[in-house]
Amino acid sequence: MTNTEGAIFDDGAVEKQAIDHAETASVFEEDEREARRVLRKIDFRLLPLLIGLYTLTFLDRVNIGNAAVWNLKSDLHLVGYDYNIIVLVFYIPYILFEIPSNMVIDRVQPRYWVSFLAFAWGMSVTFSGFAKNMGGLLTARILLGLFEAGIFPGLLFLIGSWYRREELLTRMSLFMVSNDIAGVLSGLLGAGFGSLDGTGGYSGWSWIFFIEGAMTVAAAVLAFFLLPPFPEESTFLTPEEKAWYLRRLKRDDNNREGEQEKMQFCGMLRSLRDWKVLTAGVLYLSVCVTAYSLSVFQPVVLTSFGWSSLKSNLLTAPVRAVSGIISVCTGFWSDKIKKRGIFCLVGYLISIMGLLFVMLFHNGNLRYMGFYFASIGIYICQPLVIGWCVNQVLGHTKRGTVTAFAVSCGQVGGIISALVFPASNSPQYVPGISTCIGFQGLGILAVLNMWWWCRWENRQREAGKRDHLRSLSAEEQEKLGELHPDFRYML
Repeated sequence: MTNTEGAIFDDGAVEKQAIDHAETASVFEEDEREARRVLRKIDFRLLPLLIGLYTLTFLDRVNIGNAAVWNLKSDLHLVGYDYNIIVLVFYIPYILFEIPSNMVIDRVQPRYWVSFLAFAWGMSVTFSGFAKNMGGLLTARILLGLFEAGIFPGLLFLIGSWYRREELLTRMSLFMVSNDIAGVLSGLLGAGFGSLDGTGGYSGWSWIFFIEGAMTVAAAVLAFFLLPPFPEESTFLTPEEKAWYLRRLKRDDNNREGEQEKMQFCGMLRSLRDWKVLTAGVLYLSVCVTAYSLSVFQPVVLTSFGWSSLKSNLLTAPVRAVSGIISVCTGFWSDKIKKRGIFCLVGYLISIMGLLFVMLFHNGNLRYMGFYFASIGIYICQPLVIGWCVNQVLGHTKRGTVTAFAVSCGQVGGIISALVFPASNSPQYVPGISTCIGFQGLGILAVLNMWWWCRWENRQREAGKRDHLRSLSAEEQEKLGELHPDFRYML
């Protein structure tokens, strides 16, 4: 909507404005090339920076796995479960502050909040390189979890506000390929920075933290100047482009007027009673137990094959490169045919097969092949389950809640993964891998539940069994969100 609407004008000015808007709408809606140009403009303005930020987020979160093979444990005298506890503590503040952070980003321009968080977590990573004992590294990891908590759900919230439902998963997949970019870079940078071992009197693990933390601080400065706001406050589109694009979003979302309302605590609690929001938490938890296990413990498991620290770090990179490419291709395919559930099921099954390879075989090459299947399957699922659940809800508050709640549950998966891979279970890690398979089985049940119920509800609406809601006033119908009889759930 434009700022001139609702102001006091003479009748001629109001009529001229209505004609101008109608002409603008026809230009974009009749010329597909012009519409695609605006969409590309938004993509290029939004996605590269978000991908870069989340790549650094994930890189700084999992570089503890690379540091572990460059003298971290011996320098800090870590024994038994000490390393697992250091991995675990990150997730506690992360879980606690995700939903509150989305309430902040809804009230403060995203560039201010995100750049602050990025600067603070970058400094936390940098100074963790100076740790002299377990307590120092624990403190740094707690601060890292606190400041990173708002980044992932906040950026997902921002993406979900900019795109229509059938366009969302492609963008989610491109955004979440950051995990794979970080996985590739983590192995390569871990090998490169770790090889500075002894330079300046610091071990290789310290150099990993020093340099990767400094990269994040630099990215925080870019975010302050370049990160766009929500669509309603955007300035990089021309007034005509913005007016058309907001109308386009409103047609996709019969609650778009409510998008300008800020997240409230009571609304958030109401959203948490919705079974779709709760299912989002189960789905993302089932993904993250395996995703975090692969990210943090894969280098450690590879060294149990008898491979060197350098080789183990380097061989994590091609696994993530392949899984990232397949994840993005799957996202395009899913948006094209407007289906989600079938891809989730296939992803879980492929990942389970790969994990069985890693757990049951003893040959290092076969087990390494298993990591490919496990990663491909789980990183197909990761953007799918978030995108699918965002597709099933309408309204600013519910979208903000579903992204934050799902990601919070996902971090519980990080805690679980940190506890079930003790060094004493090397080299097969049967308890840890069995745990991952069990949670993926739970994910399959959640997918089947979401698909069946949404299919049933769509059929009820097509049969006219929800048409009694049309008798409500226009204002009450706007508040129905996804309960509106015109809304169809994504299958």
